[in-house]
Amino acid sequence: MTTLLKSSILGLLLLTTYNYAGGKAVAPVEAEVLPVPENISPWYLGVGLVAAKFHACGDGCSYEDLTYGGMLRGGYDFNAYFGLEARGIRTFLDKGPFGGVPLQHIGIYAKPQYPISEQINIYGLLGYGYTENLGNGARLNYFDTDYGVSAGIGFEYDFSDKKGDFDIKANYNRTFDGYANQGKGWSLFIDYQRLLIKSSVPDMDVISVGLRYDF
Repeated sequence: MTTLLKSSILGLLLLTTYNYAGGKAVAPVEAEVLPVPENISPWYLGVGLVAAKFHACGDGCSYEDLTYGGMLRGGYDFNAYFGLEARGIRTFLDKGPFGGVPLQHIGIYAKPQYPISEQINIYGLLGYGYTENLGNGARLNYFDTDYGVSAGIGFEYDFSDKKGDFDIKANYNRTFDGYANQGKGWSLFIDYQRLLIKSSVPDMDVISVGLRYDF
């Protein structure tokens, strides 16, 4: 009698479980494994080549020269749209039979930026810098040294692996990974900069081309 009662209870439990399951065997549910985000630093460093044009006029005469050199830039991106950057420029190669005007510049800049695609980021530069004329001779007396506002504009093209999707309709919707539109890796940059924006000094314009690395 006891054995029969136990068998009946067991059968009832099995039947109830079968009905709740819809008459089908239920497969175990596997937990989704979430990817671990890569640790990407907001710091970056870049090097490049520059062409610097020096133009001055006054007292019935004018002077224009073009020199070439190098630049170093480094910065920190607070988010996808704003960063800070420091850069230094030094020219030492000249164009023309009379030799060029070597220039030296160092400055720090606010850097507003915007990613227009997964590969391309545009940015502006607005800051304060020191520029020095390293040349000699009477014809170079248009300018010696000065401090003042400096500004520029440029773009960067990303070669690194991406971490997100770009949808033109939805705009650029993704989490910040250390630099506007890039992950860890290399990018190409091209920019233009006016070294000093002052009426009392000659126009000194620089075009830069180089590579930067996001850590």
